[in-house]
Amino acid sequence: MSLTFTDNFLGTTSGQLTTESFKVSVVDYTQKVSEDWHWHEKIHISSIIRGGNLESRKDQEIQVVPSKILVYQQGEIHRNRFTVHPSKNINIEFEENFFNHDICFSNLTLDENSTIDFFRIYLEIQLNDRSSQQSIGQILQSLFWKDNYENKGEWIQKLKELLNDRWDEFPSLNDLSKELNVHPITISKYFAKENGMTLSEYMRKIKVRRAVGFLMNSSSSLAEIAFTCGFSDQSHMSRLIKNYTGYTPGTIRTLS
Repeated sequence: MSLTFTDNFLGTTSGQLTTESFKVSVVDYTQKVSEDWHWHEKIHISSIIRGGNLESRKDQEIQVVPSKILVYQQGEIHRNRFTVHPSKNINIEFEENFFNHDICFSNLTLDENSTIDFFRIYLEIQLNDRSSQQSIGQILQSLFWKDNYENKGEWIQKLKELLNDRWDEFPSLNDLSKELNVHPITISKYFAKENGMTLSEYMRKIKVRRAVGFLMNSSSSLAEIAFTCGFSDQSHMSRLIKNYTGYTPGTIRTLS
């Protein structure tokens, strides 16, 4: 058996976000690639968005289909055959500094919600705004975090009130943690589970809702509204408003 080390993923990388503690790559497979046995230096997780293949490991074969999530230890030997074209994966590599006393690989929990988590990561890569890195980081940390926090409904409701009351202040996760006296990862993990969206998504929706209010009730320019509501620029605001409402800012203003 020939064996290859690789620090890249087979296929074509179509999107990527790199931080000091993790790297997310969207990889497309549109033609045949190497089916040799190989291994990667870093712990990584792959989530299959489209297509699939037959993966061989030391003592098993896994039929990989959409929504399947695969976990790889450092140096774990594997190979992929019979890849469906086109296929698309999200591959997440972890640096050693991602893990600490609270965020442990042994705590990794994958359940029915995890597929949605990885789809959110994929959408964040496509969106690629200034909240994307934070949002992806929060999702990943929550996968490796376990606690027994109770009374979630109480602080989640208070958190929503804080975010809506202070929508133009854009408090950080650490600021919210101190005010609520709840661990930051607990906030990001359970908020997403209880509300069907990450904290960053919720804050984006607040900004969109406020921006729509300005569009319908003021004569401010789009650039002024974008600045007031905390968007990176007018184009970013317009794209999000269209994504969330189905209408462009111009159409909303005309209809009002």
